Amino acid sequence: VWSPAKVAALREAGTPVYIDFTAKWCFTCQVNKRVYHDAGLQALFQKKKVTLLKADWTNENDEIKQALAALGKAAVPVNVLYIPGQNEPFILPELLSVQNVTEALNKLP
Repeated sequence: VWSPAKVAALREAGTPVYIDFTAKWCFTCQVNKRVYHDAGLQALFQKKKVTLLKADWTNENDEIKQALAALGKAAVPVNVLYIPGQNEPFILPELLSVQNVTEALNKLP
């Protein structure tokens, strides 16, 4: 489960962090989730030691709204990868594919 404090602690520890800002009412978010079932992608997340966090905006809380605004976004889906040593996250395209998530993960050392 996502929280700003958890993200900060993981980043401070040098851990790659992937955040899925999502909501149950978001159709595109639900379609995007199919990508995560790919076995090769699951293996890559494990190999790269990425911590996966879900920021569920189903109830549109202010904390997630502020996090989205800080990313320059106003709505979900938003998927980001925090790469150790880089201040700004890599923001993935709105519509995910195995290919574009793999390309993002391959930016990690």
